[in-house]
Amino acid sequence: VERKAAENALREHDALLNVVTKSAAELLSVQHDDAIQRVLDLIGQTMAVSRVQFCEITIDGAGHLRSAIRQEWCAPGATPMIDNPALQDLDLTACLPRTLAPAMMVGEASFFVNDLTGKFFTLFEQAKMRSFLQIPVMVEAKLWGSLNFIDSASTKREWSWAESDTLKTLAGLIGVAVARARYVKELADANMIVQNSPTILYRLRGEPPFPLIYISHNITKFGHDPKTLVGSASWADVLVDSADEAKVRAGMSRVLDKDAQAATIEFRLRTGDGSHRWVENRYTPVRDKTGRLIEVEGIIIDITERKAAEEKIALLARTDGLTGLANRSTFVERLRQGFAATRRGASPFAILYIDLDHFKDVNDTLGHPIGDLLLREVSERLKSTTRDSDVIARLGGDEFAILQLDMYEPEHAGVLAAKLQKILALPYLIKGNQIHSISASIGICTYAATSVGPDAMLAQADLALYRSKEEGRNQYHFHSVDLDQQVLDRVTIADELRHALEHDELELFYQPQVEIVSGSTVGVEAQIRWNHPTRGQLSATAFLPIAERAGIMSILGRWVLDQACRQMQLWREGNTAPPLIAVNLSLSQMKNSRELVRDVTSITAKYGIPPGCLEFDVTEATLAHATLARNDALSQLHRLGVQIAIADFGTAYSSFEYLRAYDVSHLKIAQSFIDNTDADPERAAMIRAIISIARELHIGVIAEGVETEAQRGLLAATGSIARAQGHFTAEKKRAP
Repeated sequence: VERKAAENALREHDALLNVVTKSAAELLSVQHDDAIQRVLDLIGQTMAVSRVQFCEITIDGAGHLRSAIRQEWCAPGATPMIDNPALQDLDLTACLPRTLAPAMMVGEASFFVNDLTGKFFTLFEQAKMRSFLQIPVMVEAKLWGSLNFIDSASTKREWSWAESDTLKTLAGLIGVAVARARYVKELADANMIVQNSPTILYRLRGEPPFPLIYISHNITKFGHDPKTLVGSASWADVLVDSADEAKVRAGMSRVLDKDAQAATIEFRLRTGDGSHRWVENRYTPVRDKTGRLIEVEGIIIDITERKAAEEKIALLARTDGLTGLANRSTFVERLRQGFAATRRGASPFAILYIDLDHFKDVNDTLGHPIGDLLLREVSERLKSTTRDSDVIARLGGDEFAILQLDMYEPEHAGVLAAKLQKILALPYLIKGNQIHSISASIGICTYAATSVGPDAMLAQADLALYRSKEEGRNQYHFHSVDLDQQVLDRVTIADELRHALEHDELELFYQPQVEIVSGSTVGVEAQIRWNHPTRGQLSATAFLPIAERAGIMSILGRWVLDQACRQMQLWREGNTAPPLIAVNLSLSQMKNSRELVRDVTSITAKYGIPPGCLEFDVTEATLAHATLARNDALSQLHRLGVQIAIADFGTAYSSFEYLRAYDVSHLKIAQSFIDNTDADPERAAMIRAIISIARELHIGVIAEGVETEAQRGLLAATGSIARAQGHFTAEKKRAP
């Protein structure tokens, strides 16, 4: 009997929570009064009462609480009381039993019509208003009014804990809505909406560090002088709160990608008086016909009040009562927001749909209370394994879901799924009970340009989960078999690459850099190859991008540096060493600047190689990211004596500002510029222009991918001491 009663209470609780969730959406409506009326209709029909009243409560000069009905819902057949004069200024202190009126100030009040006397008994009895539950509505921590739930049954109604607790949440939501409506009305009455919610227009130059070239005058409303900001490269330090600087810089960094589209970032904007306002920054990259970034245009909208209202409502009504995680409706809402944002250019994401294996056995053998505690422990493990930016939800029963944001590669979702399975399979100790049988089946759906919509993606993740269950449980699958295989291949190559580092499967080849006029070798570039046991010899392009995504590029880069310096030592001992050895430098190595400088210092000392014999080749894209992140790794290397070359020059931003900022020794003209120079006079002219500018700046030039005598002749005709590397100069294998 107790179990049945508990199950009924839980079903009632779930129904009421569903109403509260719908009410939250209604209360965000601009039409405040209409929204509250719809909320009263929803809750009245769900609770099976005769009427629901929304009352305003004031305190008179004698300290009495006085109530007036503002809105009312009545069941069919019940007579409305909103127009009854006796209930428009009702003295609650005199009407209610002595202990009930003070209770309204701190919690709830419930009573039966028989608790009243005199005219109040007659008034309520004639209207068939018998059992009462009054929930206070607080606005800014002060009593503003009440929600009255009235039953007409002749016997006293006992209000359950589910009704009481959930209705308090509803009252809290209405209190937030009243405060929001009051604020909007005050702004409208004072004609201050436009003045206090300005839209700021701005424009940035399209290269790091994105200096501000225009900002509209109404930035003064935030206490800033536009003349001071325009032209400044440090505008972000002035306008962006320190807690959001990394997020804003990361967002701006993404516009450097050629396929980046319009995007939106919310951040806290610093005001002149040291406080902050929440703003929404909508920005769009502007490119020329070749795809080169020219400018970034955007608008900034003040969303402080919206953020405050959304956060309060979300806190009250959008979480799972058992685990504290987001509930299904919150997860679906965040999924739809993420889908829309990604359509506008934000980062892609993945859905992980999780079902606990053998959870029913725990409920059946140990009981539902133990099962509930187990679900709470599962939620804690999920939180400990994911990032703060990810969304974790309990969808119902033993089903959970994770919205993995900023998921750039499908294997990232696979790695997270493997971590989740590992931690969820560990034993649980719940109230003295050892539980070893729990594991997790996971279905994954990753965002793609062909994704139909958020609901379809959730359904695909569910299908992938079903597949994991069908194939034996305790495993994960993607919604696509092809994607399964792609992710598996990438993960396999990453694992094999770690094995290759340990088992001497990698080796370096050295491509000579030859002076065009004299033909003498003036340097070599180290190029990595992988002698794979089953795939044969693999070039760098086949595995370096995977190494970068797998997080092992720093280890691989250290190995290349060590082997190149070791070979240089052997050449020097045999008096056959070239003057210079070039090594490619990755973005991952740049990010770990301390480790990089330490490696260069220790490895060159280990082999007795002067740092001046070492040159790092860095792409323009890597330089752009380093500039935006204010990374000083190259400056530190330059102080050690290491030379810096810009590889693939001409394919990205071609910014000559980098030549000054990083004391560049060489420009390496990209092979795509060298190709077809005999058939394209403009391309040949561009090469001559680059060489001419480099000569004026006393910077060496190396042409990459020189394949023909015609290409060598073009470079020789410039009259400069240019260098070339490519198959025309012949590839030279590492000495044993």
